[in-house]
Amino acid sequence: MDMNIKYIIIIIFVLTIFSVAVTDGREKRQLPITSLNIQFDKTDAIFTVNFNFDKISKMYFLVYGSKSLEPEIRSIFSNFDYDIIKIDDKKAILKVKNVSRLDNGYYLHDSHKFGETIDIVYISDSYGTNTYFKINSTPYYFYHQ
Repeated sequence: MDMNIKYIIIIIFVLTIFSVAVTDGREKRQLPITSLNIQFDKTDAIFTVNFNFDKISKMYFLVYGSKSLEPEIRSIFSNFDYDIIKIDDKKAILKVKNVSRLDNGYYLHDSHKFGETIDIVYISDSYGTNTYFKINSTPYYFYHQ
C-alpha cells in the first residue's frame, strides 16, 4: 500500500475518533457562528451565516465537506423555510422564503426563533444596517423596498 494512502487513512480515522469524542457520539455540534447578516428582499431574505472554525474543526470540514454542517444549520434555522445556496469553511448563504409580508406598502417581519443565541446579527434594508447583540430570535422589523 502506498505511504500517502496510509497517511490519509490514518488522518481520516483520527478525525473520525476525534469527532465522536468531541460530540460525545451525538450528531449536533455547536456551529461557531461569529455573525449573521440578514438582507431583506421583499418577502424573502438572504441570510449570510459567518463562522470561524478552529484548525481541528476546519480539518473536519475539509475531510467531511459542507454536508457535515447541514444538520447544524437545520437545527439553528428550523423555524425558517430556506434553501442553502452555498456553504464553505467561512460562511453559509441561505435563501429564506416568505419571512415577511407586505402590508400597506411596507414589509413586516414577525419575529422567528433561532435554535441558539447568535452573538451578532446585522439586518440591512434600503435605509441602512441595524446591529443586534446576543439574540435568540429575529426582531420584529418593518422595511420598504
